[in-house]
Amino acid sequence: MVFGIRYNSGLWPIVQTGSRRTRGRRALGPRFVRFAALFYGSLAVVAALWCGLRGFDVRLLGESPAASVLLGVLTAACTVSLGLLTYRFLPSLRQISEELAPRLVDGADSVSLVLVSVFSGVGEEALFRGAVQQEFGLIVASLLFGLAHVGPDRRYFVWTAWAVLAGFVFGILYDVSGGLLTPIIAHTAHNAATLLLWKRSREGKMKAGSL
Repeated sequence: MVFGIRYNSGLWPIVQTGSRRTRGRRALGPRFVRFAALFYGSLAVVAALWCGLRGFDVRLLGESPAASVLLGVLTAACTVSLGLLTYRFLPSLRQISEELAPRLVDGADSVSLVLVSVFSGVGEEALFRGAVQQEFGLIVASLLFGLAHVGPDRRYFVWTAWAVLAGFVFGILYDVSGGLLTPIIAHTAHNAATLLLWKRSREGKMKAGSL
């Protein structure tokens, strides 16, 4: 994740395949969850300070909280479905998933996966939609969001491209709903559903392989 350098460079050594720091233990354990809470919480703090200093009016709930929740959930359902379709037809994405799974979902409990999803959804949306988009506009915020999701090598370009597209979607949700609630729900629900489905798929493969 990059702004000239990877903005969460501290996360990659933990989840990268072959990392010496994670060999022989789960990455998504309590330590990782605490680190994610601190890291993404700091993004929310930066966003709050940025908006406060610039005098931006950031509304959380939007014009209609109920409509915001519904729109966020429906958007997540669409993005997860599109992600599953992409996974099916892109061999490179399946290869990356196989490499990252042992450090992200294998052995991780569902609560940890959901918590990390919530932290990332809140922190990133507060920064990119709440602050960056108000400062520089939808296009710049979406591109920066994509650059913030650059992997350790060029094979991860598909992830970066997906993040740029997601940035546009979340940015449009922010403008349409008039608040952060919709993009936060869409972002969080997408991450949580993806991780939980990934975990379930891996467990199914392991059980099938043990028969």
